[in-house]
Amino acid sequence: MSELMPLVQEQLENGEKVSLTVKGVSMQPFLMDGRDSIVMVAVEKRQPVVGDLFMFRRPDGSYAMHRVFSVNSDGTLDFVGDNQLMPERVPQEALVAYVPRVVREGKEIDCEKGYWRRKMTRRMLFRQRHSKLVCRIPAVKWYVSAPLKHPVRTVKWAARRIGGKKK
Repeated sequence: MSELMPLVQEQLENGEKVSLTVKGVSMQPFLMDGRDSIVMVAVEKRQPVVGDLFMFRRPDGSYAMHRVFSVNSDGTLDFVGDNQLMPERVPQEALVAYVPRVVREGKEIDCEKGYWRRKMTRRMLFRQRHSKLVCRIPAVKWYVSAPLKHPVRTVKWAARRIGGKKK
């Protein structure tokens, strides 16, 4: 990936869109390894918003594509993968590309608005707020990560099913 990124950055600087196949599991279930492709465009003067997808360069020189979890007052951004619990702080200067679209089985998914953006942003925020619960009760992960009408009731039910206390 590191060898490819200078070519990608050159194309982005020329105003072109770049498409790459997803590798890794940090963005599951939204993006699946080898199945989905991301369409990247230049960052330019785009103001990051919670839920946006960006490709960024880590201090160790590796690259990652994650979702913005929070925008901090000092100009840094906290990123987290959809399948991760720990955010990672990144300066805005490290942003390489913005991801407005994903291609899945020949169909484009708009990441800037609509169903997928709402669903995955809500899921990410819910998982972050309830990360202690997810870590303490591994069997409940599926219940907690799904968008639920009554998450507290469902988690209590799941805890009873795996031998937790009844409340």
